[in-house]
Amino acid sequence: MLTFDSYLAGLRTALDGIDRTQVQRLVDALLAAHAADRAVYVCGNGGSAATASHMVNDLVKAPTDAAGCRPIRAFGLADCVPLMTALANDIDYAHMFSKQVEAYGREGDLLIAISASGNSPNVVEAARVARDRGMVVAALTGFSGGRMKDLADVHVNVPNPCFGQVEDAHMILEHALVELLKEALGGESSAETG
Repeated sequence: MLTFDSYLAGLRTALDGIDRTQVQRLVDALLAAHAADRAVYVCGNGGSAATASHMVNDLVKAPTDAAGCRPIRAFGLADCVPLMTALANDIDYAHMFSKQVEAYGREGDLLIAISASGNSPNVVEAARVARDRGMVVAALTGFSGGRMKDLADVHVNVPNPCFGQVEDAHMILEHALVELLKEALGGESSAETG
C-alpha cells in the first residue's frame, strides 16, 4: 500500500539515480550559453510546461543575485498562449514548439526540452528542429528516456516509471541548477551545504 513515506522513498531513489555527470554537463551548457550571450529556450507539456516556465523565471533572475552579472536570456515556449494555441490549431499540436524554434532559434542557442516520458511528440519535434538548426539540445526525461535520449546533446534522465516522481525530480533538478549557476556566476547559493 502506498503511503506518503513510500512515495518519498521512491522519489529519493529517483533522485539518487540521476547521472551527476549529465547534471554538470547541463550546468556547463547553460554557462556556455550565458558566456556567448546565446538564448535558452525551454519547453514541456502539462506539469513539464509549469517546470519550464519556472525554470525560465529562475534562469533570468538567478544571475542578478551575482553583483554586476547580466541575466541569462531565457524564454518559455509554452508561455505565449495565443501563439501556442494558434500553432496547435492552425498547423498541428506536434509543431507548436518546433515552429517557435524555427522562428527564434539560432545556431549555438540552447533548447531545454522537458518530457517525463521522453516521447511527447511536440517536445521531440522541437528537439529535432533545434538539432537541425545547430542548437544545443538538453533533455530532461524520466522512464528510460524515450526518443528524446537520442536527440539530446545532454540527457538528464530520472530513471523512474512514476510520472509524479519524475516531475518532482525535474523541479528539484531545476532548483539545484539555479543554485549551481548562481555560485558559478559569482553569487551566493541560498542552499544549505555540508
